[in-house]
Amino acid sequence: MATLGEILRWIGITLGAVRDRLARLYLRVVARLLRRDQLVARSERKFRALLEAAPDAMVIVDWHGHIKLVNAQAETLFGWSRAEIVGQNVSELIPRSFRAAHREHIKGYLPIASLRPMGRDQELQGLRKDGSVFPVEISLGPLQTDEGLLVSAAIRDITERKLAEAALREAEDRFRTAFEEAPVGMALTGLDGRVVQVNRSMCQITGYSREQLEATTLASITHPDDATADQAEMQRLIDGDVAHLRAERRYLHAAGHPVPVDLSSAVIHNAAGQARHLLIQAHDITERKRFEGQLQYLADHDALTGMFNRRRFEHELDRELARAIRYATEGALLAIDLDHFKHVNDALGHSVGDELITRVGKTLRASLRDTDIIARLGGDEFAVILPGVDEREAIVVADKLLAVLREEGRVESVARDAMSVTATIGIAVFGDEPMTGEELMAEADIALYDAKEAGRDRLAIFDAAKNRRDRIHGRLTWVDRIRDALAHDRFVLHAQPIHSLTDDSVPRLELLIRMMGEGDDLIPPAAFLYVGERFDLIQAIDRWVVRSTIALLAAHKRAGRPIHLSLNLSAKSVTDPELPGYVTAELLAAGIDGRGLCVEVTETAAIVNVDRAKRFARTLEELGCEFALDDFGAGFASFYYLKHLAFDYVKIDGEFIRDLPGSRVNQLVVQSVVDIARGLGKRTIAEFVGDQETQDLLKGYGVDYVQGFHVARPRPLGPMDFEGLVGTREIAGFRQNGG
Repeated sequence: MATLGEILRWIGITLGAVRDRLARLYLRVVARLLRRDQLVARSERKFRALLEAAPDAMVIVDWHGHIKLVNAQAETLFGWSRAEIVGQNVSELIPRSFRAAHREHIKGYLPIASLRPMGRDQELQGLRKDGSVFPVEISLGPLQTDEGLLVSAAIRDITERKLAEAALREAEDRFRTAFEEAPVGMALTGLDGRVVQVNRSMCQITGYSREQLEATTLASITHPDDATADQAEMQRLIDGDVAHLRAERRYLHAAGHPVPVDLSSAVIHNAAGQARHLLIQAHDITERKRFEGQLQYLADHDALTGMFNRRRFEHELDRELARAIRYATEGALLAIDLDHFKHVNDALGHSVGDELITRVGKTLRASLRDTDIIARLGGDEFAVILPGVDEREAIVVADKLLAVLREEGRVESVARDAMSVTATIGIAVFGDEPMTGEELMAEADIALYDAKEAGRDRLAIFDAAKNRRDRIHGRLTWVDRIRDALAHDRFVLHAQPIHSLTDDSVPRLELLIRMMGEGDDLIPPAAFLYVGERFDLIQAIDRWVVRSTIALLAAHKRAGRPIHLSLNLSAKSVTDPELPGYVTAELLAAGIDGRGLCVEVTETAAIVNVDRAKRFARTLEELGCEFALDDFGAGFASFYYLKHLAFDYVKIDGEFIRDLPGSRVNQLVVQSVVDIARGLGKRTIAEFVGDQETQDLLKGYGVDYVQGFHVARPRPLGPMDFEGLVGTREIAGFRQNGG
């Protein structure tokens, strides 16, 4: 197309001769027009440059809807070249289903054209050359030109935004569903604590309706004793001092009773990183607390009588001694032992013995004050703390107890066989003189043995002036002997073979500790482990056993001979948080993994701290070691540990094995334990097997392993002769025929 300047120059040439005045006028017009033409050209170039630089696809159409101009972004977006699309109707860029609506929209726009978005609150779609449809956002603007009204459309592909919006909606839906359907109570609160939203579970936990909770604060339903601490912790969370908060609190139920909850709290921030809300999760732990209470009761009480056990009694004794020193009061400790109780068990049976122990416990309780503290220390041993009494008053109480026990000590069996038992009592008085509970119990024990030597069925009082020096010397001598044995490696291991009733050919041994005495004497564990427990030396003893056992296991692995070694650990070691690291370090130092090593733990050891016992068992599993529940069935909590502890073996308590052929009850218990263990994929070991008939019964029940004097007695085992013992004809004989 010719420009306006070119047309005017052609006219000037054609006219030829023109008067000078007209020529000069033409030149001025031409110059002016040329200047104008240059300005238009520059504006057009600027416009086109701006059009190409636009971030969106730009499409310019006339009022008929024909495309007059597009930019490169439009070519890329719709897949058409400029040559293909310019001159076409804009409907080519719109899906057919939207074309009619688009035409109506344009008709309404043209009479009052202005800069505004198109299709507000509507879903607009674009159509590419290849036929694909995609979501768009359009902004319209009028252009007044010499050719009339043109409309510019800035078109933006919003596919990613739509996907993000859909993902956000999906996330919101998931959060809303997770929030509402969560099995734990959930609440969204403002920073001031006012509830914004709660879910169904929170209503169930607290007993309040959704409307009631969303009209108040969580602080208003928090137990007053917990509210202050809870408020302080929440403020630390809001201030950013902590990223997450975990605590146990009590909510007040709508019915008035407290509900223990495990709370987990976190701050929700906005896009600018500012704290806006708190998300609270509340898990109702009523059942857990009830169960923990039951476990605590089991940990503190004797299963047969319901009295305090030795562990709890020692705690109460230490507390009473501290109180006596603080308030300058007196008191007494009674050590009570039943006379000839073993004869009752042997002659009339354990059930009669248990009935007698239960009756004695009730008798003692009924004969004492509510403020007196009574415990069954084990077997036929009882102990009583009498706060606020002097020696004379303690003697009066002890005489009374001896009298009532003479009356209640008669027992008889189903066959009407009758026996009578009495009691012997040792008394130790305490006051404001500093001493430990262990020392006082030792004094009462000394008095008790004095009374027994004097003929039983009587009492004796500890004579502090006469006995204290000898007693303390004896105690400290034992402590020193243990420390010396640890320092100079004067412990040895004995091994008791474990016989397989299946096809397991790997030699198995349980390692048992002994202490070297004078000369060639060996001191049994019962003589020194008790002192080790009392004076916190047991952990060092257990570590010696762990270290020695791993060394023996490593020697066999280096020699290429398989072996399986079991060792026993005390309650204090099982709950020692540093012991798993010690076991790991010893295995690394020996250059072996834990396969072939089994740790045996009794129920009473695990019950002291179940969580630590669980962590210890998991660590052993990770190291390749195995875990055995020893003395299984001896306590009420045994089946709880089947569920909550990772273990490999169940060692059936010897109480159910000793009289297995003659006791239908024992047979049913053993069969049940084997069935449960087999169902869990675990193996069973029966200890205290004393004869071939018992072993045959156990094999018939499906027991995997047996040990006891019938199988083999414990034999000396040292680092030097270990390899010579295992694999000899003697051990092979144990494995083949049970001894």
